Amino acid sequence: MAGSTIFFLFVVLGLLGAVFALIMQAICTTPEQKEESRLWRKYGSLNKELICPHCRHKGQVRTTPVQQKKGVSGGKATGALLTGGASLLLVGLSRKEWNTQAHCMHCNSTWYF
Repeated sequence: MAGSTIFFLFVVLGLLGAVFALIMQAICTTPEQKEESRLWRKYGSLNKELICPHCRHKGQVRTTPVQQKKGVSGGKATGALLTGGASLLLVGLSRKEWNTQAHCMHCNSTWYF
C-alpha cells in the first residue's frame, strides 16, 4: 500500500513539474525566441557554412534530416505477391530513405540532398 502511494506522489510531482516548465517557457520567451523556435521546428538548425545554390547567399541555409518516399521496394512487392496483397495493408509498397532538407531563409527555396 505504501509503495503505490509513493509511486502516485512521484507521478503527481512529475506532472506538476512538467506543467510548471511549460508555463515558465511560455512566460519567459521573447517574440524573437518564439520565432526562432518555430523556424527550428519547421526547417531545422541554421548551417552557417552552406551556400544556397539558387541565390548564392552564405549563412542563411537551415538543414534538417527528413524521411522521403522513394519509389517501389522490390522486397515489399515480392511479399505482396506471395501474400496475395495482404502485406500491403501492413507495410505499404513504397520504400523510404533519409535525406537532408535544406531551406534558404534569403530566397525561400527548399531542396533535398
